[in-house]
Amino acid sequence: MDRATDRRQFVQVLSGGLAIGLDGCLGGDEDETEENGENSENGTDTEGSAGLSYAFDPETIGLIDPGEGEVVDEITDGVEGYAHGDAVVTNDGSQLFVIETSASQVLVIHIETREITAEVPMGPAGTHMYHPNDEEMWAHSDAEGTFYVIDTTDHEVVETVEAGLGAEGHGKLLYHEDFGSTGYATNVNDPAAHVIDMDAYERIDSIELGDEGGTHYKGYSPQASLAYFERSGGVGTTAVVDIESNEVVDELDLAGGMYLTPDEQLLGNIGEEEIRFLDATSEDSDEVGTVGVEGGPDALEYYEADGTLYGFTANTMSPDATVVDVDELEVVDRIDAGEIERPENTHSLHRSGVSGDGYFFTPASADGTVAVIDMADRELIEYVPVEDDVDTVQYVPE
Repeated sequence: MDRATDRRQFVQVLSGGLAIGLDGCLGGDEDETEENGENSENGTDTEGSAGLSYAFDPETIGLIDPGEGEVVDEITDGVEGYAHGDAVVTNDGSQLFVIETSASQVLVIHIETREITAEVPMGPAGTHMYHPNDEEMWAHSDAEGTFYVIDTTDHEVVETVEAGLGAEGHGKLLYHEDFGSTGYATNVNDPAAHVIDMDAYERIDSIELGDEGGTHYKGYSPQASLAYFERSGGVGTTAVVDIESNEVVDELDLAGGMYLTPDEQLLGNIGEEEIRFLDATSEDSDEVGTVGVEGGPDALEYYEADGTLYGFTANTMSPDATVVDVDELEVVDRIDAGEIERPENTHSLHRSGVSGDGYFFTPASADGTVAVIDMADRELIEYVPVEDDVDTVQYVPE
């Protein structure tokens, strides 16, 4: 497998998440703010949000200029005691949708005006949200095991899809253009991958993966036409499904999040103290190598510089981010990133990380800051003060 000849430059933006999650899943200076917007509380009279990162905490939404390493505007009007799940930018770059769990809603932020323009009701305990097509956002209610399908123009729930078997459970959606009108849903209460008709908005089948546990993380390899479903709940393996037949063709002795490299040749898998890389072009999903990462790695972001592919991950058990040379399969840097909250008796921790335009962002909820890291130079630009308990970030690309 020759990865060097198929490498391309890219910008990858992933959704932010809560600082504490289920099964390891769970996202300024007033004078400076006023100089960049006459009405900073409502975000009006501004110049858009391209090149800025949105940082969410219970009392404010801060807009960070990564190059300057500071908050340049805030949205505070009506933001009180909020808690946030995924934040997703629409494909056309005009809106930012973010799950807000305290009021069981999805906030819609107009990126040009920096205003909250809609509050869309959804089911309780929302965590994850997906944008499978230009017209829709799919927000998952963990309390109901149901996706709320939101029209991105009218800002209304147009359909609900009961994905879980027991009408509850934390879940995710796997979708790729290769699937056509089919999607796949996971649920931590169900030992199955659920087949969703995306046009009819209904679960049409379930791929049984065993008699115990549930399903959580998911991944897809376009070159091998294989879908991967982590078997959670103590099972600790990953089922491999042929999407042409919807049949299980393999089971891998690994668990955790899965992140495809930009050239689609490797699949990074996050373990407790390591990152494994699998051959995503192989029907056998052969392991290419493993990199030990102390401190509990989490979401993996990729960046290419001078022909080398790097992986950036924020750690959950140490106050730093780790940089991995994917080609050499070794850790090359550890960068200060600040501390997150680690409540007692929490069975798993999550630390979100997103990237774009050469920047890596990760919130430090215990410090009330967002770490902004230059991915090319592999160094911290700034700990940007936001507010206490900042837990979710999302970047709006240039």
